[in-house]
Amino acid sequence: MAEGNRERHNAGELSERQKLILREIVDSHIKNGEPVGSRALTNIGGRSYSSATIRNEMAALEDGGYLESIHTSSGRVPTELGYRFYVDWLRERYEVTSRELEAINSVAESRRSELDKILESATKLASAMTNYTALSIRPGRTSASAEHYEAVYLNEKSLLVVVMFGGESMRTVRVYSQRPLTRECVSRLSEVLNRYAAGVSADEITLPTIMRMEAEMEEYGSLISPIIKKIYEAMTENVGGEVKIEGVNNLLSYPEYSDVNSVKDLLSIFERRDDIVRLAADAKSDDVNVFIGKENAVDAHGSSSIVMRTIKRDGEVVGAIAIIGPRRMDYSRVMELLDRLAGNVSSAVSQNPMLLPKKGSEDGGDKPE
Repeated sequence: MAEGNRERHNAGELSERQKLILREIVDSHIKNGEPVGSRALTNIGGRSYSSATIRNEMAALEDGGYLESIHTSSGRVPTELGYRFYVDWLRERYEVTSRELEAINSVAESRRSELDKILESATKLASAMTNYTALSIRPGRTSASAEHYEAVYLNEKSLLVVVMFGGESMRTVRVYSQRPLTRECVSRLSEVLNRYAAGVSADEITLPTIMRMEAEMEEYGSLISPIIKKIYEAMTENVGGEVKIEGVNNLLSYPEYSDVNSVKDLLSIFERRDDIVRLAADAKSDDVNVFIGKENAVDAHGSSSIVMRTIKRDGEVVGAIAIIGPRRMDYSRVMELLDRLAGNVSSAVSQNPMLLPKKGSEDGGDKPE
């Protein structure tokens, strides 16, 4: 269930006793944020061990790169590798409470009509439930060409042209006409636009192409030029993705972000929005992806972790929800809550064909005085 940009380690690399000790250290450090000493580990897994035995095993785990000493005391904390092994093999599944489940289900069951709004609501809930920072991510268009056009009759003076790009991206163009419109001419406009302007780049919609479109529209040929102008603007505008952030202040209560430099490092992560969008696009798993420390290109200092779950419709990523927190994040809880939350949003998106991204609206055409 957990994926990241790292080499996967085999569970058989450690003995069962070493696994118990490592899990106990990670759980304790996540909870308290303090190094864990051997005296706190003499009774684990229902068995008692001597301090000498625990110290030897901790030394072996340190030699293997799973633990490190950050002070002169005997206490140890997990390394990035230790957290990775914990996430992949040792963590216990978090049991979602009935109150949390009710809140998660309420997001997917809401009657919102736009994907952006349901993503925003889900991201706010994710931040509130985990007490970390949450991100909603919308990928950019992979193509600058329009895949399909749909002209919609509004009244005798105006119509709407829906421009559909790849995935869930779309724009709408409001068109006004001095000549009274008919449903027949609007239907013909859809056919002409799809014949000449679908699946081609902006540069391929040349003047001769526009002239042929105007000729086919006959007395309504004056509609073509303003429509093509707006289509061209939509094709050539910034096609990058979008990232929205919720609950930045949540992280400031953690000691990992208690000094000025660590806060600057944290804020620099949120400035790298293109990298965050790319991280979502490159996510290999349909389940929860976990990027610990330097496993992701977003955090150059390796002090934070990102847990992410993509949202798909018809096999294509239309969004993602991510949680950012310190490396000692409560992975079991975050992964389970995020999996359920994003999974419910994915189901809502797949089951509701009317759930659309936020619509852009542009005016065009011969607007009457």
